[in-house]
Amino acid sequence: MKLIQMILLLAMTEIHAQNIGDVFGGISYLQTSIKDESSNNLGTFKPTVLGLGLAYVVLDNVALEANVFNGTSDASLASWLGSVTVQVKNGYSLGIRPFMAFNESWGGYAKLGRQYGTQTLNQPKLVNRTVVTTPIDSSYAHTVYGLGIAYNIDRKWGVSTEYMWSKKGQSENSKNASLGVGLRYKF
Repeated sequence: MKLIQMILLLAMTEIHAQNIGDVFGGISYLQTSIKDESSNNLGTFKPTVLGLGLAYVVLDNVALEANVFNGTSDASLASWLGSVTVQVKNGYSLGIRPFMAFNESWGGYAKLGRQYGTQTLNQPKLVNRTVVTTPIDSSYAHTVYGLGIAYNIDRKWGVSTEYMWSKKGQSENSKNASLGVGLRYKF
């Protein structure tokens, strides 16, 4: 009986698979979370990002992805000297995305990739008894991990939601994560 169940499960997965050569394009909106863990302990900034992506299925149910993103809103928190603002500028990511179909409409996926980006931190400082806001531009490169759920509206269109995070590097003072929603099209 278990053998029959396993064969049926594999057959269902094959029917709803993402097949070699499939190409997907998408747009996503993400709420990022940048938690300051420095000695200043400023709190958690939550800027938003808009992204565009392209995925190419290289093995059944395994896609390579490329994404670009741009910051859409800044995030500010109060400090004793004034407002501290984080602005995500732009960036890109490359990764691999294994997918598993639950049924004809629903599926789940994982992500593993590398993300590169730039951001600006506008932080007030006390200079000669005057508060001066100093912009600090920075670049980053993180290994990112993610989990998501996808729903197929029809054979071409789908929606998804995903949670992504990165490990904090030894020299970094923040933890990064994002929660997003997206619209996908199968070419």
